[in-house]
Amino acid sequence: MKFIKKNDIDFDEPIIIEAFPGTGLVGSIAAYQIIKELKLKYFGYFEIEGIPPITTIENGTPYPPVRAYANKNLVILFSDVIIPPNSINRLAELIVKTFSDNKPKLFVSLGGLIAGKSEKVFGIANKEKLLENLKNYVEIFNFGVLGGISGNLLIKCDDNGFDAIALLAETVGVRPDPRGGANLLEVLNKMFNLNVNVESLIKEAENIENKLKELAEQHLKMMSKKKEYPMYI
Repeated sequence: MKFIKKNDIDFDEPIIIEAFPGTGLVGSIAAYQIIKELKLKYFGYFEIEGIPPITTIENGTPYPPVRAYANKNLVILFSDVIIPPNSINRLAELIVKTFSDNKPKLFVSLGGLIAGKSEKVFGIANKEKLLENLKNYVEIFNFGVLGGISGNLLIKCDDNGFDAIALLAETVGVRPDPRGGANLLEVLNKMFNLNVNVESLIKEAENIENKLKELAEQHLKMMSKKKEYPMYI
């Protein structure tokens, strides 16, 4: 497993946002809107064993499925495939290692929380000062189990002395939830002054849902194979 850089970017204490596929694809939906509106540059990709052998085509150009987009202040980690569970721990370590020399200001992990509705966004942080700041924007996720890469990334960041938070949006279920993605985007706009248009995301909900439907089905199949107790994924 490795990260392959494709373009040079002169980073200035960037915020690293991990938005890999999860419940309701809310992180993917919010990230896609950010990448598109801020016209982030393709930065590189993660080479991961065991992921589906697909290539993403955008405007006639091929891209690997697990990749990074960036400008000098922001990095978005995006994927068109579900990350295999047995790769999550190593990938979290690699993410921290890849960006540690760029003096990242904050790592942010985006995810969903099945609630049968799309209203609230909850927050988790690896430091007390971050929790206090999160209270200005979201409710704190006080108790539960955090699965997937979000929990791993919070721990790996803490082990290496980096600030990290997770933002979890309520979703109606596993299927793509543009409203949940919009709620995440509203919080990100307030926290980081991104000024990304939320209304256009809601208006494009049908197109976004069609684009991400296959990805959601992958996630649903993966969840149906799990026999563990329910948890956030």
